[in-house]
Amino acid sequence: MPTVCLKFRFNENSKIKTLMDACASIQRQAVEFAIDNNKTATFTIIKALYPSLRTQHPNLHSLWLQSAVRSGAAVVHSFKNRKRKRKGQGTGDKGQGNTNLEKPKIKRPFVYVSKQILKVDWDGSKLTLTFPVSPYDKEPIILTFRPHHRYCRLLDDWKEGRAKMGEPTLTFNSISIPLKFPEVQPYKPKTVIAVDSNELNLTVYDGTGGKAQGAWDMGQGAFEGCLREIDTSYAARISREHARRVRKGTKGKQNPKAKRKIASKHGRIRKEKVKNFWHHVALMLIAWAMATKAAIVLEDLKGMKGKIASKRKSRRIRQRLLNFWSVMTFHRILALKAAFYGVPLIFVEPKNTSRTCPICGRVNERLRGHVFECPCGLKKGRHEVAAINIAHRGLESLGVVMPRQGLVGDPCCLSSDFGLKAQGHDRNTQPTA
Repeated sequence: MPTVCLKFRFNENSKIKTLMDACASIQRQAVEFAIDNNKTATFTIIKALYPSLRTQHPNLHSLWLQSAVRSGAAVVHSFKNRKRKRKGQGTGDKGQGNTNLEKPKIKRPFVYVSKQILKVDWDGSKLTLTFPVSPYDKEPIILTFRPHHRYCRLLDDWKEGRAKMGEPTLTFNSISIPLKFPEVQPYKPKTVIAVDSNELNLTVYDGTGGKAQGAWDMGQGAFEGCLREIDTSYAARISREHARRVRKGTKGKQNPKAKRKIASKHGRIRKEKVKNFWHHVALMLIAWAMATKAAIVLEDLKGMKGKIASKRKSRRIRQRLLNFWSVMTFHRILALKAAFYGVPLIFVEPKNTSRTCPICGRVNERLRGHVFECPCGLKKGRHEVAAINIAHRGLESLGVVMPRQGLVGDPCCLSSDFGLKAQGHDRNTQPTA
């Protein structure tokens, strides 16, 4: 079920601070009990801790006690799963947090708001959330927001019954409300849009040939397409800029805690900017696919960064590909949006997509530079060749067998002059004296 999270921030509130302090204490006790006694079942933890918690917080609603324990159990589950995953991969303490810790550290306490005590009111422009702290609270907590117009559209869908609201998550200065939408059945694709994910751009092969109606028909087997390039260097530039700011901010500082604070701050800002950029790109591709009733075809790049890290490459290249290339973030966002809007999404094998000739099928194992040349006469940019081959593999997964010649037509008639432009800058194709 596709889920959209609506996050609202608010100013400091003394009543919420008191509530969150109590819930944070309960959450830490639940984590310590679960780790010390090797218990992960939420009911078991609540049954063991409830009498003592009831004594410590007599004025707190029992649902808050249970919600705080459930949030602590969720932290333990996540910690154990991450530790098990890292142990299975045989890696050290690098990566997703320090897995050598015996107990998880809760840096930002949170608690689930039970829907039994939550009252939500939406009048089309103003959202009001009301929930008590004690069983007979005469002055409950009231939070009022005026959402963005995109949030308004989602809340209208919830008000009309097209979505269900999950349990909100409360922190000291924010509340996140999940809206769960029903599964959308993907439509039957009439064409394909293949995306080759590169370091600084996306090369897109549109099977419709840029027309409003699909130029490629599954029944007829005709294939006419065009190649387009989307500049995505902004994501790498943002990552590189914040890495520079971290180096500048930590220069001369000897306190490790101060260094971590600066790195965490810029890491948070960098992730938000990069994710926002990829959201815009993904929405553009989704709208493009929906307008042409196309299926989006991507390369299955899972495990690609692990292979890059294991290869003997220079430190600069590894940093550039591992830290500044956020392709998996883009793939995750696009997959979520495709499921939400009912757009078919296909993942294909990425092996030799830029080395295989889309006309004759010959594989150039010694390909170097930006230009792909084949004895059959094809001369094209390797990114364009990869996008065409991704489209071909996507068609094969849909059960359509296309002749090799039908993909690009006459090799003398290039659909783009990218290969000719790249040839002038490729040192491997320059004439030698």
